[in-house]
Amino acid sequence: MAEINWTVEAEQWLKDIHNYIAQDKPDAAIRVVEGIYKKAQLLRQFPEIGYRYDIDRYLF
Repeated sequence: MAEINWTVEAEQWLKDIHNYIAQDKPDAAIRVVEGIYKKAQLLRQFPEIGYRYDIDRYLF
């Protein structure tokens, strides 16, 4: 099974997302971050799901 490695930047984004939402709705902030983690776990279990994109088309 694949391993998920969160970059420092990704972890900071999650914290920022949580903190922004938590200003108004703390419970919703937790649900959003948990949802992101659950989707990451789904990718870990099934790494071939989703669409493949030619990344070179999107790089400058």
